[in-house]
Amino acid sequence: MKNSKKIIIVEDDPDINNLIAYNLRKASFNVEQVFDGLSAEQKLSNEYFDIVILDIMLPGIDGFDICRNLKENPFNGRNFIIMISAKSSQKDQLYAHILGADAYLTKPFSVAALMDIVKEVNQMQSQDFVVTHK
Repeated sequence: MKNSKKIIIVEDDPDINNLIAYNLRKASFNVEQVFDGLSAEQKLSNEYFDIVILDIMLPGIDGFDICRNLKENPFNGRNFIIMISAKSSQKDQLYAHILGADAYLTKPFSVAALMDIVKEVNQMQSQDFVVTHK
């Protein structure tokens, strides 16, 4: 049974992209894969994804610009963005969070750690939160 959550993987390395996709599909997530920034922009402008797994260094448009564009668009503002990158400096991580990234993993990363983040986000997104004033 497929999970109703849609996840897009934006990663230009086919081995990493396919490894992530394999593990997500094994956990019953609905997964789309793209391998460059331009394809990602097109896909993200036409469809909503609950979780975006996004590399920074991509051909076409980089992940920082994609992240910024997603968060500036009210339709996509609720996406949970997980950045994955070989860029490991605190400056790059801070910049990603300023742009709206919700999590940041540096390469090489553990697929298990990524899956833990995805499962936690999935669980949070599945709950209804109600805020009341007294």
